[in-house]
Amino acid sequence: MKVNSLRRLFIICPLMLASGMCFTGCDSLFFDDEGDCTVHYKVPVTFTENFDGGDAVNQQVREVTLYVMDSNGNVVKTQSATVPAASTAGFTMDVDVAPGTYDLLVWGSGESPVQNPTAYAIGGGDAPATASQITATLPLSGNEGALYCERDITPLFHGLSNGVEFPDTYGDVTVSAVNLTRDTHVFQVVLQSIDNNVIDPSEISVSIEAANSELSYTNAVTSTTQFSYRPWQVTATSASFDNPEAAPARADGDANGLMAELTTGRLMADRNVKLVVHRNSDNTDVIRINLIDYLLMVKGEYNRLITDQQYLDRMRTFTLMFFLDGDRNWYTAGGVFINGWRIVPPQQGSL
Repeated sequence: MKVNSLRRLFIICPLMLASGMCFTGCDSLFFDDEGDCTVHYKVPVTFTENFDGGDAVNQQVREVTLYVMDSNGNVVKTQSATVPAASTAGFTMDVDVAPGTYDLLVWGSGESPVQNPTAYAIGGGDAPATASQITATLPLSGNEGALYCERDITPLFHGLSNGVEFPDTYGDVTVSAVNLTRDTHVFQVVLQSIDNNVIDPSEISVSIEAANSELSYTNAVTSTTQFSYRPWQVTATSASFDNPEAAPARADGDANGLMAELTTGRLMADRNVKLVVHRNSDNTDVIRINLIDYLLMVKGEYNRLITDQQYLDRMRTFTLMFFLDGDRNWYTAGGVFINGWRIVPPQQGSL
């Protein structure tokens, strides 16, 4: 630099300081390497799509894997992290990428409270090349035509944010959050006898028939293979009717029954899923209903502002109670209780 030019800069800079225009640190006129000129991107991961209230990522999610993809769907970065359990919500991931605009995909998992659960397998391995590889597949047992899942499923979570800007700047930068959706649901199906006789577990089989074992990277159900969810726990139950008006007409004293607990994958509002209660003695389905239709019957006015799909996604647990007569048929006059709401079907059978 010429001496005259240097003198002019020393004259100009005090004037710029007086007007707040003479920068220091990363914007210094003389020392471009002074200060921390790097950028530190932070990606928040949240879970607000629930009925628990607020962000429940710290309460329900334990592990997450983030995939950063460019506009062509190519994966430019993959990294995993453990979500700390905490009473207050808030979790971010530090991500080191070049400035630009990216799509962010997250697959997450929770913890099962029971022993020996199964879990979705995430495609693409440790270093997937493209977004289309990053699918989620539920392992199934059995043979073709008789496939099933009879274990609890480790909770699965999915989140996708498109067009997230990582600005070309420096310092700590928090980009748009990736909000998760829960893809697994627990069902408690209670079968209550109205004749006080104990129901032997060998008399009855409970299952949920679906074709939802595979999810794309966008969280769409892509599979068409039919299979059955079977209970991972069956427990004897006994209850008394505190409200006579809610009890079936023939109920007297304690009502014995069974509770079957099953876990399913993501339920879609536009897909056909069947809940089946089967009488084993004569190989007869005594209950076979369109499960999605029944679940949406109790969505209620309070939830009218959310879509049917959002309602299904936000429900973590569904409890259904049916009454069986002495012949182990569905006592339809007793209706069905779904999450505490009583519904009397127009007739026995499918909707």
